[in-house]
Amino acid sequence: MNFFADVLQRITKGGALIGGIFLIAGMLLLMSNILGRFVHFIIPGSYELFEVTMTIPVAFALVYAALHSAHVTVDLIVSRFPPKLGAAAEILATVLSFAIWALIAYAGAHLAYENGLKEVSEILRVYYLPFRIVWVFCLFLFCMVYIVDLSRALRRFFEK
Repeated sequence: MNFFADVLQRITKGGALIGGIFLIAGMLLLMSNILGRFVHFIIPGSYELFEVTMTIPVAFALVYAALHSAHVTVDLIVSRFPPKLGAAAEILATVLSFAIWALIAYAGAHLAYENGLKEVSEILRVYYLPFRIVWVFCLFLFCMVYIVDLSRALRRFFEK
């Protein structure tokens, strides 16, 4: 399972780099639009373009946070459990989280399949499909992180 986690780590690092580039580009786009308003020049569709391109950094940030356990957890009650019961609670939470995110990934994939290239932005006519594919891919990676977490929790549960 370590090999699997390493592959997820490498994909996520590459995605975070690409997401960072898109984040900087989006920031420059918004700043140029805001500053352009002072000289009565606006970039048509800049907010629309910003919204769509933010899919990439947000999606990879979600996976990165899950991979490094940087998401919020509430251990107030579970920390008082015996180790076996705590591991069982972690297994239950991981399975439920996996199920929810797998359903969201399925719905995103279904939406991308159903709409395909029919769905475009209003002003610039940018296709949503490539961004939906990135989102669904990252949700798939997110679910894979939960599988890695589940294997670790199961290992803790069955330790002597």
